[in-house]
Amino acid sequence: MPHAHTEDRCDQSRTAGFTIFEAVMVLLVVLTVVAALTPGVTRTLNHARVNRAANVVAAQFYLAQSMAGRQHSPVVLQVSSGAKTITISDAVTSNVLLRRSFGQDSEFNLLALSAAPTSVYILPSGMTSASVTVTVGDPSYQQQVRMSSAGQIRILR
Repeated sequence: MPHAHTEDRCDQSRTAGFTIFEAVMVLLVVLTVVAALTPGVTRTLNHARVNRAANVVAAQFYLAQSMAGRQHSPVVLQVSSGAKTITISDAVTSNVLLRRSFGQDSEFNLLALSAAPTSVYILPSGMTSASVTVTVGDPSYQQQVRMSSAGQIRILR
């Protein structure tokens, strides 16, 4: 009969796994990395949201030009800083054709939406009664969209 040696047996008195100290250390390292990355990710997401809002404002300008051209009649583009909306209405009948929100009730959740001037007429030719600049953003990051009186639209970077 083969003889069993005691040194061939595994020491089974110790269980496999991590000690509480090792688990806490790994958790601290992971939390430190997450904490270091969070401000950068938040900033990037805020900038992307403001940039998207600026693109939508430019699209509203193009849409207002298109509406004026299709109906062969001027439209009024109004920016409300308080309500954080852009409204396009018929200049003759004052009927609201489109209203777009940029405030807390929208996907943009902007803290700031302002324009100078707050209202312009857009003619069927695409020209406007005045150059208008709309500023969108929050305290840390803003973008401006400008429509010249000749009807050219630019997002200022």
